[in-house]
Amino acid sequence: MKHSEPSIAKSPTKLSFAASYLIAAILVLVPFHAVLTTWAGSNFGHLDVWRLWKEVLLLPLGIYGAILVCQNPPLLRIWAKSWLVRSILAYAALFAGYALFVLLQHRVTKAAVAYSLITNLRFLWWFLTVWAICDMNPFVRRQWAKIVLAPAFIVVVFGVVQRFLLPADALRHVGYGPNTIPAIETVDQKIDYRRIQSTMRGANPLGAYLIIPIMTAGAYLRKKAYIWLFLLLALATLFFTYSRSAELGLLVALAFFGWHNLSNRRLRQFFVGTTISFMLLAGVSVWLLRDSNTVQNTLFHTDETSQSSTSSNAQRLAAWRTAAHDIVREPLGRGPGSAGPASARNNQARIAESYYLQIGQEVGLFGVGLFVMITCLVAYELWRRTDALSRVLLASFMGLTVVNLLSHAWPDDTLSILWWGLAGAAMSAPGILNHKHHEQKTKTQKISAA
Repeated sequence: MKHSEPSIAKSPTKLSFAASYLIAAILVLVPFHAVLTTWAGSNFGHLDVWRLWKEVLLLPLGIYGAILVCQNPPLLRIWAKSWLVRSILAYAALFAGYALFVLLQHRVTKAAVAYSLITNLRFLWWFLTVWAICDMNPFVRRQWAKIVLAPAFIVVVFGVVQRFLLPADALRHVGYGPNTIPAIETVDQKIDYRRIQSTMRGANPLGAYLIIPIMTAGAYLRKKAYIWLFLLLALATLFFTYSRSAELGLLVALAFFGWHNLSNRRLRQFFVGTTISFMLLAGVSVWLLRDSNTVQNTLFHTDETSQSSTSSNAQRLAAWRTAAHDIVREPLGRGPGSAGPASARNNQARIAESYYLQIGQEVGLFGVGLFVMITCLVAYELWRRTDALSRVLLASFMGLTVVNLLSHAWPDDTLSILWWGLAGAAMSAPGILNHKHHEQKTKTQKISAA
């Protein structure tokens, strides 16, 4: 018996390394998800199948993560008592139960329901999976900065090249077009204000994604000189996305990051005063330059020479009003797949231009409350920590919350997989779990290695 115990212990250790490397590979590849799957779908067909490569890998990873939790009694007890885990399970049960109901009532198509379940629940499943596996093997948590910055450098370099050197419709060569992803995005249908997409499915998703690597680079500015180069390229790429929600989200993230990292009360007060002064100065500058075509197109996405019948601002405001009216009229929601990107697979799409309003349209006020509870609990656990990963994630979360209030950001594959995967890695570090669990795990590993 004594000789058999080490062999039993070695097998899960090797498997945990393989699982950790697979998680890292997914996080590195996901910024190129849109361009790779679009190219594959346009050349070999079955675009939706190619887009499910992450979910195919997530299935065995999720099963392995569940096994790890069940085999680890201290961790299992912590998860059983965790309000965060309970909230996620309740949220998933609400979506699954409501999905079955609307399918039986034939309110929503099967494709729309399936797409809604994937986009709304995938990142939470991924979050728990990474948490469980990284609790066994901290590889992703230790290498997170490289995992974020290495692919991001390729994304921003290609974005700059795309903006200044390549033809406007260069992405059509990899399958972008009217049947997949638009090859060209512009502000107010003006080619002079062409928006960078890089390897993403659009300019707005690219802008939201860039918040994470920019905040990561900001946390390591003093470490390496090339970080400054990356930061300049990333900020330039973000500017030429002309994504106002992403730019506002980045400002919120930077402001919170600066305030959160100041331990002195007077310094925090000074920082708040300086930030408010800067915002007032920026507001006055925009008002003075309001007649400039550049300011009108970059900030307001329209000007006096606009050829669009309806401005994007009017369309967004109309979408918010309609979504709010839908929630008031149907406080229980209309079911998964009835709103957001998934609703395009029905006879009529309902785009709320806000992820929180979309959740309200789908699963009602109770669903919104559950999701807000989940995000608040995650933010609270990140707040409790002092490591660089948690601080970057908390600051970027503040910015991404603003982005999701103004658009459908979490359903995006790249953003949700990256942020929630990193959040799962952060949760696995000592601090959120009690020290007895980690002490016991360390003793077990020492005994197994003996």
